[in-house]
Amino acid sequence: MKKLSVLAVAFLAGSIAATAAYNVTGKIENNGGTRIYLVTRTGTNTVDTIATSLTPDGSFVFKGDLGVAPMAAEILSEGSRMRVPVMLEDGREYDVKADVRSPQAWTVSGGGDLQRIRNEFHDIELEHSMRCDSVENYYRSNYDLNDYFWRLQLKGALNDEVGMFDARRDEFVSANDNLVSASVLVSDIRRLVNEKTVHKKYAMLGANARNTVAGKILEAEAERMMRIVVGGTAPDFTMPTPSGENLSLYGVKAKVKILDFWASWCGPCRAENPTLRKLYAEYAPKGLEIISVSLDTDKDAWIKAIKDDGMTWKHVSELGEGNTPKSVYNIFAIPHMFILDENNRIISDGLRGERLIEFIAGQFKD
Repeated sequence: MKKLSVLAVAFLAGSIAATAAYNVTGKIENNGGTRIYLVTRTGTNTVDTIATSLTPDGSFVFKGDLGVAPMAAEILSEGSRMRVPVMLEDGREYDVKADVRSPQAWTVSGGGDLQRIRNEFHDIELEHSMRCDSVENYYRSNYDLNDYFWRLQLKGALNDEVGMFDARRDEFVSANDNLVSASVLVSDIRRLVNEKTVHKKYAMLGANARNTVAGKILEAEAERMMRIVVGGTAPDFTMPTPSGENLSLYGVKAKVKILDFWASWCGPCRAENPTLRKLYAEYAPKGLEIISVSLDTDKDAWIKAIKDDGMTWKHVSELGEGNTPKSVYNIFAIPHMFILDENNRIISDGLRGERLIEFIAGQFKD
């Protein structure tokens, strides 16, 4: 197992033992002989690989010393969406059965109280999945989903199911002050970040749940999210321009700034550029600036898109080397725009198209 940092070790809940042993056996059906991993999350987008296995039939045996326990781990199969949560406790044995063709139809036998609790939540997950499948099958069988109206009705029905699942998860998290509740939230952290609800979910955790790696991941995301909400001050950054010079967000002085996350390969981003062009032509003389942060990795493609789309404002990109602002601003989908005032305070988030035009116009009313 890769060594955890001192800070990460301090965050792990439970008793610390010199030899916290784990013993996980199992089989992943239909994995095509690809590699199987036992991992644990160390951050929103990072994992620590504990062990790996490569066998023709998908069977595996993971044994060793954790160093610390309990630990929220996951079994992954390369190239599959399947993730099987295993709550590793000292001295416990586990048997895992899963199938990459049915990613949610896994079972974990053995373990201790934490695995039993995690399995109880899996029952909630399975029920939610079956209800969503039932709703979708009903609409597909009875209505023409090429019709926008019925697609909209289906989306609404599925959103209702998600709302009911979230309510049940909230009840589960509130009732279980332990590693499981925190890890359940972390497993869905991208959606929580996109919905800007991480801080609300973190507030539901008890002291024991917060004092785990998963709890600390949620805490860090909650703190970061509070810095990028409307009313908060946008974090500064410095990045290279197409010419290689460094440009900082705070170094750009303007009455209103549009902070635009985009990429040359992003169709919806390119479709939004005429709107930005129109706004820049009309309001730049009055104090509007646009800073477009590209998530491109190909410099030539980036510069070509800037020229082709007539993007005559300011541009920066790390060209894939870290993309620090993407992480700081929790950007999981593009295009995404923040509107800042002259003091770099965030005054709007996520506007596009006509809503963006109306909002910017309102900032420059005499």
